[in-house]
Amino acid sequence: MKFGITSGDPRPRLSDHARDGFDCVIRLIEGLPGDLAPRLERAVLAALRDAREAPVRGREYFPARVLGLVLDVVDGWTRSPAPVEEPEQLALDVAA
Repeated sequence: MKFGITSGDPRPRLSDHARDGFDCVIRLIEGLPGDLAPRLERAVLAALRDAREAPVRGREYFPARVLGLVLDVVDGWTRSPAPVEEPEQLALDVAA
């Protein structure tokens, strides 16, 4: 599974990915306002990191099993009015 952002016309980037074997587009969201696209990408990467999922190639190529998690994050951001801030990083101190 490959995810990422691009500016402008997505077709050239999608063609590149198709030549690399990634030829099924699950979500294509265009026209996100302001800096929402890079913020969303960081949120997806954070969710994958929190789930202890590591990329299998590069930084945006992951095993197919993470598709549901990625879609949950993307759909949550793009179907809501527009997140005001990136998710807060929380830590749990379990020292005895």
